[in-house]
Amino acid sequence: MDLLVFGIFGLAAGSGIALVSLGLVLTYRASGILNFAQAAFVMVGAYVYYALRVEAELPGWVAVVGAVIACGLGGLAIFWAVIGPLRHSGALIRVIGTLAIVAVLQSLVTIIYGVQARTVPGWLPTGSFQLASGASVGQDRLWIFGIAVVLTAVLGYVYRRTAFGRVTSAVAENVRSTAMLGHSPDVIASLNWALSAALAGLAGTLIAPIGVLTPSSLLILIIPALAAALLGQFTSFGVTLGAALGIGLLQSWITNYSNNTSLQSAVPFAVIILVLVVRGRGLPMRDHIYDSLPHVGTGRIRWIPLLTGTLVGAVLIIWVIPTTSVAAVAATLGLATICLSVVVITGYAGQLSLAQYVLAGLAGFMAAKLTAHLPFLLAVITAIVLAAVVGVLIGLPALRTRGAVLGVVTLGMGQVIYELVLNNTDVNGGILGVSVQSPEILGWSIDPLLYPERYATACLLILVLLFIAVANLRRGAVGRRLLAVRSNEVAAASVGVSIVESKLYAFAVSAVIAAAGGVMFAFLQTSVIAGQFTPLGSINIVVVTVVGGIGMVGGSVLGATLLPGTIIDQLLNISALNLYLPLAGGLLLLIVLRTNTSGLFEMNRLQLAWLATLVRSRMRKSAPTRRTTPRIKHNNESDECPPITPRALHVTDLEVDFSGIVAVNHVDLTVMPGQIHGLIGPNGAGKTTLIDGVSGLVKCTSGRVILGDVDVTRWSPVQRARAGMSRSFQSLELFDDLTVMENLAVAADTFRRRRYLVDLVRPEHIELPDLAHRVIDECDLADVLDSYPTELSYGRRRLVGIARAMVWGPSVLLLDEPAAGLDDAESAELARVVRALANDWGVAVLVVEHRMDLVRSVCDEVTVLASGSVIARGAPEEVLDDSCVLESYLGVNHQNEKEMRTTS
Repeated sequence: MDLLVFGIFGLAAGSGIALVSLGLVLTYRASGILNFAQAAFVMVGAYVYYALRVEAELPGWVAVVGAVIACGLGGLAIFWAVIGPLRHSGALIRVIGTLAIVAVLQSLVTIIYGVQARTVPGWLPTGSFQLASGASVGQDRLWIFGIAVVLTAVLGYVYRRTAFGRVTSAVAENVRSTAMLGHSPDVIASLNWALSAALAGLAGTLIAPIGVLTPSSLLILIIPALAAALLGQFTSFGVTLGAALGIGLLQSWITNYSNNTSLQSAVPFAVIILVLVVRGRGLPMRDHIYDSLPHVGTGRIRWIPLLTGTLVGAVLIIWVIPTTSVAAVAATLGLATICLSVVVITGYAGQLSLAQYVLAGLAGFMAAKLTAHLPFLLAVITAIVLAAVVGVLIGLPALRTRGAVLGVVTLGMGQVIYELVLNNTDVNGGILGVSVQSPEILGWSIDPLLYPERYATACLLILVLLFIAVANLRRGAVGRRLLAVRSNEVAAASVGVSIVESKLYAFAVSAVIAAAGGVMFAFLQTSVIAGQFTPLGSINIVVVTVVGGIGMVGGSVLGATLLPGTIIDQLLNISALNLYLPLAGGLLLLIVLRTNTSGLFEMNRLQLAWLATLVRSRMRKSAPTRRTTPRIKHNNESDECPPITPRALHVTDLEVDFSGIVAVNHVDLTVMPGQIHGLIGPNGAGKTTLIDGVSGLVKCTSGRVILGDVDVTRWSPVQRARAGMSRSFQSLELFDDLTVMENLAVAADTFRRRRYLVDLVRPEHIELPDLAHRVIDECDLADVLDSYPTELSYGRRRLVGIARAMVWGPSVLLLDEPAAGLDDAESAELARVVRALANDWGVAVLVVEHRMDLVRSVCDEVTVLASGSVIARGAPEEVLDDSCVLESYLGVNHQNEKEMRTTS
């Protein structure tokens, strides 16, 4: 019978989760955003209800209506003020915008009501419902369940049967087409945001009376709510309700057997992982839309300013700053180090991690535990290594997901770690924390209480060393590979970049940096209070880092000053300033996202650079200096291009089936070394899909792909690229975060794994093989090597994509519509380059092309596809005169073609 009672409690809890999840479905259907701020609206609704019911002493139904209306209007306002203006930004930027909303709303509630727990009277019937066994449950639990079921049914009807629901679905499907039909996508989306926020407000009035009301207790609802919405694929209200009820039941039944809250928290996390394993992909689909992320710095180290600044900082700490403020300086440095970890994982690698603060706390906690048994340095090193291992485990889901969904997973994993370790009173020392031994380095005490200047100076030196390492990482081969993955995983894999290694490396390095910052911050006190490192703190860390500049090393320091307890607190000496700093951070983030996503550090740097350039220009009476091409280190090789290994490409009985739709139907073709094989056909014939199958980007249903004499059918795209198979893309797929030179360097680099460590200390200058220099000259790219692809014309960007595919001398080259967007002169130059590559180097070239003049001029053999099947193959003139080809591809019959030729 306990199972029945706990089951009813679980249904009530799951119903509360469902109300939050349904709002997530609404905002995603309308605007395609994972709204992390949904639980913040639950919090606002609960506190508005509290203010009206308890403080204003209004009737329950009036308080409920007031909370729902207030949240609805708030959702409407936030859409027009924040989400709407960001509609042309990448999805990840918009998600970060919702994190800013969380920070602002949480700060406002905390400023007004504080963090102390409050009891809230309910507005539902409070009587008990008697079960057959004599046990009883509150009627309000059953009412919550009923409300969730009714609202789910109503939403399902509205979005299936009404005009508003159909228009919302149309907006989600195609914004442009909906606008052309006379509907405003922004109006539709804003109404859905208002409805979602109102639903969250209602959830707040239902959930708050069940327990105690605190800001954090309601915000953490976002984790199980996102898990339920994920199961419903952010589209189905019914499945989302069922998933939420299932999560609530499992958590409640676990409570029946164990009081361990970490097990309850693990349920939604397990659901998320299950969904990702089933639905995730190692690489996104070819049509995956990549996010536009903030600009990344060059990683150039200006040694004189750096060393001067470090020396000045040490002097200020030791002799100038009052002793009472030195601890705040050390706290700022520790938090800046944690922010620096976000620069690596999100700024460089493009992976949204919402577990960095928890990782920092875990490292501080473990180091405190270990100092009782090991010397300080050894304890810290051990804790950092263990944190790196945990960081890699947190990064494993990134191998099958990306973007905002990855943020959901890392937030969930951070919650599990927090509940299992940091908030577990059995191991964390309770309110007294874990005592730490006095830290010392090689017998030299740096105790923060006895020698605060020494401790702060040590923190400064550690941060500077990590600054140098992260800047070195950006300039090295590893940094370029990380930025390639951030820009475009598919294209990175096609040039041999290991997505798995790159992502896990980024998670490991960022975990090491976060761990170092966590130790620096935690050891400021005589005992480590692990419970202060909450998962929601990770959101604040990301928020302030984006404000400072998530792609800039210096942005981590600027962002850290917006966190409570830092030097800004001490310098301004304003009472309760730490309550307002998160609010300021959230508001600044919204401003940054609206104006310049590169952050305040870059904005200030650009202003200073502009002033310096202006001064130099006036002093020299000349124009500002232009950018110079980066120094390139050449191989010491002869002028002759290094030989490649000529290998043929054999495709046998290849089939690609997408859920019953055959895109490629048992195709055979062979491309010999030195041969250019053209692949033509009408749109939708399966040409690009065939290249995707050959290069490994899509899974083939049957057939074989043989490179030389090696069967590579089961190989990944990275393995095929490293074996000598290269490709270009119809949609370019360049690395927009890297210069043209760096794009070529990523493809041409003969990467060695030792660079994962060496690049942190001594990054090498870009070194291109002789073939790359030849390709640069052939494609006339020498004058744009230091430009970003987005700064070039479309024709030149097309040439960059082709050059990137050729720079490392592949045995097989797959070109997907290489002449698209090129004028006649550029097309002729392309034909010459491709022909020379086949003739001089013996490369086997398979080219998909619609320009028949190019096909006739360069191809030795042509295969024609129609509806995924081969309808003709042979020499270009023979195939292009075939009547079947003329009718299916060119849309004319054979007689008309003869007449056209005669006329011409």
